[in-house]
Amino acid sequence: MMEATIHRGAHEIGGSCIELDADGERLVLDLGRPLTAGWDEVVPLPDVAGLAEPDPSFHGVVLSHGHLDHYGLATDLPPHVPVYLGEEAHRVLDAAAFFSPVSRPPRLAGHLRHGETLSLGPFEVTPYLADHSAFDAYSLLIEAGGRRLFYTGDIRGHGRKRRLFDELCAAPPPADVLLMEGTSIRAGDELPGAGPSEQDVEDDLVGTLRTTDGMVAVLASAQNIDRLVTTYRAARR
Repeated sequence: MMEATIHRGAHEIGGSCIELDADGERLVLDLGRPLTAGWDEVVPLPDVAGLAEPDPSFHGVVLSHGHLDHYGLATDLPPHVPVYLGEEAHRVLDAAAFFSPVSRPPRLAGHLRHGETLSLGPFEVTPYLADHSAFDAYSLLIEAGGRRLFYTGDIRGHGRKRRLFDELCAAPPPADVLLMEGTSIRAGDELPGAGPSEQDVEDDLVGTLRTTDGMVAVLASAQNIDRLVTTYRAARR
């Protein structure tokens, strides 16, 4: 039997942390820094045995992607905690650390790769590459104790990798429990229509470039690879 405890992220955006327990063996999905925390604010680790002190029943932290609200507290974990993240995501964070020390990457015990299952104690973790503004982001299928949990991480269907979202919806892995992010969902909200896609952003930017005299400056996160590609493609057009 597998049980899930959401320590943070159910009542706020970010700071995500989910503890899985399979017959006393445990695994954590994401260890984010709350978006409301100040840059110099010390945020305590969630109350999970094994994060602060060694515990043989604790099998590590699996990070879905490289946004601070999903990995931010993992940078200060003691060396005994195994941490897993996408290889390219780790490279992006490593490059960004020069400009923002708070964005430094955590020490890793291994990398996530699409479709390659990790065995962490009783937990079988299979990453699914996801469409998201963070490069090399993953949804995660976790199997343990005869149960299957699918955690979307942060996911969207309007970026440059939207094909991944369509493929996941067309052939989702069998799961007993679905944990899904809801960044843009508010209580009482009506379901919105389709918003602009990354292709729409490119088209709008092309229009701006063609009708603006002189230099055009684009402000975007340097870690948002999709947006950098969009800007490049618009400039070429």
